[in-house]
Amino acid sequence: MATTKTMGVQVSPDPINKWWYVVSCFVALMVGVNTVNILFNVLGSALTAGFGWSRLELVSGLTLFTVVDGISVLLIGFLVSRYGIRKVAIPAAAMFGLGIGLIGLSPNDLRFFYACCAISGVGAGAVGPSVYSVVVGAWFDDKRGLALGIINVGLGLCGTLMPFLINGLFGAYGWRWTFAVVGLLCGLIPVVAYGAVLRMPRAWDTARVTARSSGKGIGEPLGALLKQRSLWLISISILLVSAATYGMLSQIVAICTDHHIARVTALSILSTASISSIASRLVVGYLLDRLFAPFLACSIFLLCAAGVVVLTQTAQVPVLYGGAVLLGLGLGAEGDIAAYIISRYIDKNSYAKALGIVIFLFAQGGALGVGLLSYTYSITSSYTVAGALIFVLTVLSAFSLLFLGPYRYDVTGAKVTSHHPALPHNNPLGDH
Repeated sequence: MATTKTMGVQVSPDPINKWWYVVSCFVALMVGVNTVNILFNVLGSALTAGFGWSRLELVSGLTLFTVVDGISVLLIGFLVSRYGIRKVAIPAAAMFGLGIGLIGLSPNDLRFFYACCAISGVGAGAVGPSVYSVVVGAWFDDKRGLALGIINVGLGLCGTLMPFLINGLFGAYGWRWTFAVVGLLCGLIPVVAYGAVLRMPRAWDTARVTARSSGKGIGEPLGALLKQRSLWLISISILLVSAATYGMLSQIVAICTDHHIARVTALSILSTASISSIASRLVVGYLLDRLFAPFLACSIFLLCAAGVVVLTQTAQVPVLYGGAVLLGLGLGAEGDIAAYIISRYIDKNSYAKALGIVIFLFAQGGALGVGLLSYTYSITSSYTVAGALIFVLTVLSAFSLLFLGPYRYDVTGAKVTSHHPALPHNNPLGDH
C-alpha cells in the first residue's frame, strides 16, 4: 500500500478519507463553543427578568466562562501533546455540555450560575476550533488553509442557526428546558465525533508516545517556545482582534434593542455577522493557501475595525447590517488565520502547544472585549466609549502581524532556508 506525506513525515494511508475529519469537525463546531455566547445573547433578558439580576451580573458569567475557556484551551493543548486526542477531549466535551445543561436547574443564586459557567468553561477547550484544527492541520499539507476554512464554517453556522433554534425552544418550552436540550446537543455531538472518527496520524502518535516515554511532551519545551518572537506577535494580534469580535458578538442584540430596534431585527443583525463569517472562513481559507498570510490578515482586521465603529456609533438599521458584515469578516478570519499562520512560523511538533497558547490569549481577549463593553456601559449607559477603545485595539492587532517577516516553515513543516517576503512557500513563483 502506498504511503503518503503528512506534516513532512512518511506515514501509511489512513483507513478513511481524510476529508471525513473535516466533515466531523465541521458538524461538531455547529454546536461548539460559540453556543454559550449565543445563549447569553438570546436568553439573557429572560434570566435578568426572572431573577432580577443586572446586565453586568449576567454578563460576568460570560466573562468567567471566557476566562476559564482560555485556561482550558491552554491546558488541553499541552495534555493532547502528552496523552493524545481522545483521552483528553472526550471527557472535556462532556463537561462542556453538562455545564450548559445545569444552568437550566439554576436557582436564584449567582454563585450556582457562575459555577455552571465555570464547569462549561473547563470543557470548552475541547469544543472550540483549537483541537479540531490540530487534527485537520496534521492531515493536510497543500490544502490546509481550505480545510481549516471549511471546519470553521461550522463555527459560523453555529452563530447563524443556533440563535433561531434557541429562540424557538425558548418560545415553546421556556429557558430552563432550552438550556437542558442545548447542553445535551453540545455534549453529545462532540463526544461522538471524537470517539468515532477523529484521531491523529500514526507518525504523530508515535512521536508523542516516544516523547512521553522519556518523560517529555512532543515538541519544544515550554520555555523555549515562549521565547519565540513569532509566537508573541501572533498571540498579541489574535488577543486584540478577539476583543472586537467576541466582545461585539456578545452585545449585538443588546446594542440594537437599546436603540429600540425590534428583537427579531436584532437577532437578524446578529445572524448577519455569522453569515458574513461563514463566507469569510471559506474565502480566507482558500486565500491562505495562495497569499502571504500576514498581509491578508492585516487587511481583514482593518475592515473588522471599521465594523466595530459602525456598530457602536449608529442606530440606523441598514448601516448596522453593514457593520455586522464587516465584523463577520474578522470573526470568520481569526480562527483560520491563527491555525494556519502558526503552522508557518512554529515547528510542527510544537503546533498543539503553540495553538493552545494563542487560543488561550484569544479567549482572554474575548473576555477583555466583553468586560470592556459591559463595564463602560454600566458607567456611561452607552457603548460609544468601549467601541472607540476596541477600534484602537483592532487596528493594533492588524499591524502587529506585519512584523512577523517571511514564513519560517513550508506547508510540509520543513524549515525554509530562503524566502520571498511577500509570497507563501507553495506559490508557483516560489520562495527560492
